[in-house]
Amino acid sequence: MPISNDTLRTGPGFSLRGWRGLGPAALALSLASLPLRAEPFRPVPRGDGAPLEVLDGPIPGRIRDGLAILTPGGIVMSKGLSPFDASMAGIKNPDAIMLGVGNRISFCPALSCIRGPADGRIDPAFFDHQRTSLLISARTKLDNAAEEQTLAVTTTIGTGRQKAWAARTPFGLGDNVSNGNATYRVVQAGTSGPRNPLPPSRPASAPFTVTDGSVTWLWINDAHIAAKVGSYFETEVVEGAGAAWNAAFNYHLLTPPIVGGFYPNVEFDYGNDSGRDCPLGIDCTNLRVAASGKSITTNLAIVGNETAANGYSTLWGMRLNGDGLASQSAIEVDAASPVGIGFGLSGLGGQSHAIATIQDSSTGPVSYLVSGAHTTASFLDDSSAPVSLSIGGAKSVAGIREGSRSPTGIALQGSYGVAQISGNGWSVDPRGRITTRGGVVESAPATPASSAAPCTVGERAWDAQFEYRCVAANRWKRAALQDF
Repeated sequence: MPISNDTLRTGPGFSLRGWRGLGPAALALSLASLPLRAEPFRPVPRGDGAPLEVLDGPIPGRIRDGLAILTPGGIVMSKGLSPFDASMAGIKNPDAIMLGVGNRISFCPALSCIRGPADGRIDPAFFDHQRTSLLISARTKLDNAAEEQTLAVTTTIGTGRQKAWAARTPFGLGDNVSNGNATYRVVQAGTSGPRNPLPPSRPASAPFTVTDGSVTWLWINDAHIAAKVGSYFETEVVEGAGAAWNAAFNYHLLTPPIVGGFYPNVEFDYGNDSGRDCPLGIDCTNLRVAASGKSITTNLAIVGNETAANGYSTLWGMRLNGDGLASQSAIEVDAASPVGIGFGLSGLGGQSHAIATIQDSSTGPVSYLVSGAHTTASFLDDSSAPVSLSIGGAKSVAGIREGSRSPTGIALQGSYGVAQISGNGWSVDPRGRITTRGGVVESAPATPASSAAPCTVGERAWDAQFEYRCVAANRWKRAALQDF
């Protein structure tokens, strides 16, 4: 990883020369570049055997009184605090790599740099509002000849594969399996027994071995951390803490974006070229957001700092894009929460949508497909809206089509003030009486077989000679029809 500057100043009284063309050892040396006590010049070997000048650098050894000391194998930091360094306080995003054990480096990130009062004056008395143990800061230097990365962490993971325990199965030396939250390694090869004897939790003492048939297993780790991690961030917030972040990624676009440009804050690329799909039960997730603990928190919050009045923050709050994005569903909700997807439940604002709460402009065969065993209703409207369901547009078949095998197709069971149902020129009042301006048309004649034919009270029928009415159960009467 060559560094272009010949001299890198990392703190008062300490700098490195001879950086141009250095290999990875240069980074390790730079991390030791602290405002340390002055020592005479002494050459330190480089990876290629040539000396690297360390001016006013520390003598080889270990950490003493918070001072990081160079050793032939790298840097040793195990205790103590470094001297405080404010040489970069008030300088926005300088080219620097600085290390100060115990958050002893003052720095000034451009997006949250306090350099003076609110009137814009620069006053050093306002400096020193951000501190860190390791500062890696840079400004880009090249055009598109190279992708410049201020911090690059690359990892190749090729160890840690586990097998599934199986009865009467050969296991070789070094094989790993997990049971519950316990991971075991084979220390004596053999064949497993008929039942899994491995305890599912951490043993009370170590080393701890288990005999399984002719296999001997050694407990080696908790299963939930028996994994490899490219980079790891952990923050513990304890009593006395104020506002706290585990990680902050602040992106401020100060130049107009160009068509075809690429300006994401954070990109997560996950490529599965293993030749095998990840089925349900195998957690191959590009981004996994997990919450735990006995007190409730919010797992994921997407917020905008602007309003509709002065301009929206984004075009879409969240966008799922790509014809091949998902083989099952773009959004899957498997939680057992009271509401799967809620709108306005928090009471924190954003409850009024200018057009619609849900708008479907797609060309799929069905807009909403409801399946499953619902105990109350597929759709339940408890709102005070003027209309519960408003249907418009040019439908080729029907505005509402009921094709179920339910006991009742449409059940009207409300307390209606004017009508149970109404249409153009007709209505059914709350008592069930039909009012129509156009009359009732019974298109097909039907003649009861006899006056004792089966019927229900109120049933009616007609033919060319008579009008029939059922006056009692299975009791018909008729009246002759005459010209007039």
